[in-house]
Amino acid sequence: MHEGAIIHSLLEIAKDIKVKENLKEITEVKIVVGKFHQIVEEVMITNFKYMKIDYEGFENAVLTMTEKDVNVRCKDCRHEFTIDEPIFMCPKCNSFETELISGKELYIETMEGIQ
Repeated sequence: MHEGAIIHSLLEIAKDIKVKENLKEITEVKIVVGKFHQIVEEVMITNFKYMKIDYEGFENAVLTMTEKDVNVRCKDCRHEFTIDEPIFMCPKCNSFETELISGKELYIETMEGIQ
């Protein structure tokens, strides 16, 4: 499971922001995750819950996750479409010549804290 490694990195980044912004406590971390990563939200939240105890000022923090669809563009006919399965075939012209438009995102959207 790569969720643990992601949460560790996320907490390290959030800790640096907490120090830089001179915050005493972080109350919420909102992240955006592309569905291409195939990350399980419940696993992320559980990992966050248990890993945050090692970070001062994160005791009451919650993790909120927003998923972004995997959107693809056909290089042949330029049709844009959303996929649920990792099958990158254009539904319009049946071409496999496609490019990923979105769905690989993984970033902190916002953080809330108390000074």
